Amino acid sequence: MVVAFSPNMIFYYLAIHSIVCFVPSESIGFTLRLIPRFSPESPLYPGNLTFEEQLDQAIEISKSRANYSDFLSTPESSLSPDNIRFWVRPDNFFYTTEVTLGTPTSPQQLLVDTGSGLIWTQCAPCINCYDQSIPIFNRDQSRTYSKVPCDDPICARHKCLDGECAYQINYGGGAVSRGLVSKETFTFTTNQGLVRVPNIVFGCGDDNQRFAFDRRGISGILGLDMGPDSLTMQLFNQIQGRFSYCLVYSKAEMTASSPLRFGEDTVLPPRPDIQTISIVKQRRFKNIYVKLVDVSVGDKRLGFPPGTFDLDTNTGRGGCMFDTGALGMYFNQGPYDAVMKEFDDHFSSFGLKRVSVSKDLRYCYNYHPKFQAYAKMTLHFPTADYVVEPTYLYLHYERKGYFCVGVFIYPGQQQQTIIGSWLQQDMRLLYDLNVGVIRFMPENCAADQ
Repeated sequence: MVVAFSPNMIFYYLAIHSIVCFVPSESIGFTLRLIPRFSPESPLYPGNLTFEEQLDQAIEISKSRANYSDFLSTPESSLSPDNIRFWVRPDNFFYTTEVTLGTPTSPQQLLVDTGSGLIWTQCAPCINCYDQSIPIFNRDQSRTYSKVPCDDPICARHKCLDGECAYQINYGGGAVSRGLVSKETFTFTTNQGLVRVPNIVFGCGDDNQRFAFDRRGISGILGLDMGPDSLTMQLFNQIQGRFSYCLVYSKAEMTASSPLRFGEDTVLPPRPDIQTISIVKQRRFKNIYVKLVDVSVGDKRLGFPPGTFDLDTNTGRGGCMFDTGALGMYFNQGPYDAVMKEFDDHFSSFGLKRVSVSKDLRYCYNYHPKFQAYAKMTLHFPTADYVVEPTYLYLHYERKGYFCVGVFIYPGQQQQTIIGSWLQQDMRLLYDLNVGVIRFMPENCAADQ
């Protein structure tokens, strides 16, 4: 799920819009901006890398995210929501976004995490805070800040310590964020100006240790899962349970930002090519699953047995999901072998030679600029066909003389199928949780800003 305005732009909007609306309950729409790690605007920016180096980094992030998704799909994850078991390092995240909170407003850069719920940001005065390159949010200076009291039902999801409602999130590698469960006014951008939404629950983290974020502009994490403390679920009624995104095609470099829209900003134009997929009904796990029934490579449908990709709602094994944190397509070993055999047969029929690249990129071939006969892949759902055109399926390492099929073996134990961000480019996906569907249609996402 699967986004941010620079501080200067936020102040610009504050200057030109004289009316700021407070919206406690009515329907709203707003847009965040997903900033990819390879954009110079991102606090995760690794420097001026070649496109091939960017691809290699994105593949490593994908493996980490797939393992994270593997844990979130186990029964243990639903029993231990405060134990993320994920290494929170800069090289494990792809997107950041900017949110603005407090009165007066304080812009903060957050890591976008579809696998966690509670929003948290570093808060002053600090007990322990990592070195943050932008000003830390100071709760004592905000007129709209408040603590959640221990007798509030919200605190039942957390703990009451020394008379205060407190949260603690433990991450892999020993990183931990602790602080007060709080409420604050968040400011979002809309087509009509700015909208201020009061009383959003967040973690005011004044004790954050062993995070590898020193001297970066990372303030905390924006949780977007299906848990009650996530931004999506807190604003469920105001946004009518709807959010959408449209990932800009990364033809030459993965630097373009993409919009993440909520509520009234998610309206789709009346087009005949809009398709709809039902979301699998389940309440135990945090991921949003869809029912994949079959796969085609080129014009050949593989005919997988019914239930091959189904989710076991008891164990969390299997299931198919869209994930912006992963790069390519992930299949479990058996389906992977069957799908890749078809790709290999296709390219072999044109005399292309397979080359050995790495344990992750197993199906790569010599690149010829004049070769155009790339096979598409179609993901078949009960009510829709999601066609992945060649533009969004292959990873081209032109300087190294080869291209690779952007399909990988799922690294975890839960046998999941993941449709990653590369295959979602130039496709608008709208999640309508009110009716339990995902709608999608092809679009030039670069024009949707």
